[in-house]
Amino acid sequence: MTFSSEIPIDPETKLDNWDCPDAVDFCRLDDTVQHVLEHKQLPEKYRSNEDNNTHDGSATLSKEALERLEAAIAAINQDDTLFLIVDGFMLFWDERLCAHLDCKVFITASYDTLKQRRESRQGYVTTEGYWKDPPGYFDTIVWPQYIKWNKHLFVGEEHSEIEHKAVQHVLVLDTDKHSIEETANAVVEKLVTTF
Repeated sequence: MTFSSEIPIDPETKLDNWDCPDAVDFCRLDDTVQHVLEHKQLPEKYRSNEDNNTHDGSATLSKEALERLEAAIAAINQDDTLFLIVDGFMLFWDERLCAHLDCKVFITASYDTLKQRRESRQGYVTTEGYWKDPPGYFDTIVWPQYIKWNKHLFVGEEHSEIEHKAVQHVLVLDTDKHSIEETANAVVEKLVTTF
């Protein structure tokens, strides 16, 4: 985990830059994933702040869809199978971490959709408090950093088509074109075919 006080400052804007590689403790994340692979459980002292964040619930699955997905996953879940979901905006930037991922999914959307989603968030619980994006943060920091650190993933300048040589066997899902239910179904289908 990177502490709020360790977040790099963008040299041009003088804003905290939560959207660059130095804002993520990749070594610790990789160590956590390796621990799970070896011990089939999260490290004893592992804590996530995600449960403390508030979401509006607008993109949740219906009860019926969730039950179908749980049944599909249960069908492939053996006694020795452990599912570890590693979620993050820069997962495919760190090659070491990427090498540990058996089932790779890249969920994307257009600039407009990503901007709307980011700007509608209330903020984030951090290890040392709470972060709320300042006005204009998406255009000043988030989008430019997304392009800069993920450009190796894209074909061309549109930032919509993934270069599959960069991340092999990745499922790319555009949430401008697919509903949350379609996206979830596609991810489960990828899991089923991977395992």
